[in-house]
Amino acid sequence: MVQKKILVVDDERDLCDILSFNLSAAGYLVETAFSAEEALEEIQQTPFDMILLDVMMPGMSGFELAEKLKSDEYTRDIPIIFLTAKDT
Repeated sequence: MVQKKILVVDDERDLCDILSFNLSAAGYLVETAFSAEEALEEIQQTPFDMILLDVMMPGMSGFELAEKLKSDEYTRDIPIIFLTAKDT
């Protein structure tokens, strides 16, 4: 069985480490990016099966990154799950 690749994008390294550890333990291949800009570079080099994406990051926000990805023919079909500490 082929392992699915997940990209975790969050500026909080501790959260990336926790998510990466747990997803790896569940059998996924996990890469991390600590900014939307870094994520764009990763996505251009590696095809991912899913992206876990923080909403609030310095520089480009998670919403802006998602908009870019969904408007690109190469990346539009990658599922995105947003991570946020916002309560509204």
